[in-house]
Amino acid sequence: MITNQYIVTKKLYMDWAAEDRKKGLSLKINILWAVILVILIAATVVYMRMRSEGNGDMSLLLVLEGALLVFTVYQLFFRGKSSAGAMYDKIAAQLGHDWTRTMHFKNDALYISEGSFEINYPYSEIVSVKNIGNEIMIETDKKLVLHAYKDKFIEGDYSRFKRFIESKVVNKCFLN
Repeated sequence: MITNQYIVTKKLYMDWAAEDRKKGLSLKINILWAVILVILIAATVVYMRMRSEGNGDMSLLLVLEGALLVFTVYQLFFRGKSSAGAMYDKIAAQLGHDWTRTMHFKNDALYISEGSFEINYPYSEIVSVKNIGNEIMIETDKKLVLHAYKDKFIEGDYSRFKRFIESKVVNKCFLN
């Protein structure tokens, strides 16, 4: 068995959430919000110009525009951090702040335990394993990314892990 163990801090959890917002559907939604923001800014400039030229009272329109602008800025820059922080707090209420995550790479599956909670992922559900620097990212078929770290093996080491995982997740490992 190979074991990877580390402490999940709020900073680490928030870093994971920030990375998640930069890919997949989250990235597409953020791009959409950015486009909406640009359109709203351009529309506000046009309305302000029309108002300065005396083309009628556009106060209500500008108030609605401003509200949409504030909402869009929140969605683009603050919603992700806010929801990730709330999720961390919800988990921390169950496990305590700065909880220990232990990942056991056994012959039949990857077992993850946090406090009294345990879940396992058969290797057939793992679609890719890759690393960037010290971080090992294990993606499941449900688009869940599990994190392990090269320097956090308490049983075995990275080279042993690499040989093991490449035998379990054939042609889906991008490790160096």
